[in-house]
Amino acid sequence: MKLQQESLYLIGFMGAGKTSVGNLLGDMCGLAVIDTDQVIEKQENMPIRDLFERHGEAYFRELETDVLQKLANGGAGAPAIITTGGGIILKEKNRQLLKESGRTIFLQCNPKVVVERLQQDTTRPLIKNKTIEEINHMYQMRLPLYLECAITSIDTSAQSIKEVAESIKLRMNI
Repeated sequence: MKLQQESLYLIGFMGAGKTSVGNLLGDMCGLAVIDTDQVIEKQENMPIRDLFERHGEAYFRELETDVLQKLANGGAGAPAIITTGGGIILKEKNRQLLKESGRTIFLQCNPKVVVERLQQDTTRPLIKNKTIEEINHMYQMRLPLYLECAITSIDTSAQSIKEVAESIKLRMNI
């Protein structure tokens, strides 16, 4: 199956499963999968955590917008599944690009589940040394922005990667 005209964007908080679900969904549907964080890491030749350390979050957010702009303007070459960083929705320009250039699905995940999933993950600078309360606050601040962009949402808290991918495939008719 193929997407008709538009790419499918997966948005959501870190640890919601965007990359894992996107990769499985791409395999299931025979579609290319593009991860914006991986594009940035390749372009800058360094991991995201090092970009944050050396250049700060604002620099990373500019790179993120540049990548999204290219993908929204056909940079994927054909409709694809595009997995995004958890904070891509923080900039108004990015939210507009998401809404105008494809179909966006919000992968929701309970912040407590996010903490459980990411306990051993040292690659996420924005939650390093944060309490569950701080992570929950960050999630709650972003929630309206995710919802603004999404045509639908799926709660991944208690579902397997396969269940989420199958649900997206069914809902999006791909």
